[in-house]
Amino acid sequence: MTSPVLSIDQDKTVKNAAEIIYENKVGSLLVTENGKYIGIVTKTDLMKRVLIKNLDAESIKVSEVMSQPLFTIESEESLEAAREMLSEKSVRHLTVTQNNEVVGILSIKDL
Repeated sequence: MTSPVLSIDQDKTVKNAAEIIYENKVGSLLVTENGKYIGIVTKTDLMKRVLIKNLDAESIKVSEVMSQPLFTIESEESLEAAREMLSEKSVRHLTVTQNNEVVGILSIKDL
């Protein structure tokens, strides 16, 4: 899993998100609203929802392209349980929690 978790405010631009993803060599960022996690934006979201459609990354807000809801798994769960959840939900990232706190992001690539 990736830890610490990187995040971006929903009102920031897609360009801001892409810069953070690139600079930190990660595949996703959690999206926040007033400090609370509300979604996730991934490299795939940026490609499918911005680049392919030739939209302006400097004017589109993260909230317009993020994925919701966040799917979470407790840190004590097995890798098999994580694989099953990824498959069942048809997603590539899970938010990992411990004692109701986000501690990381698990990507399908991590498995």
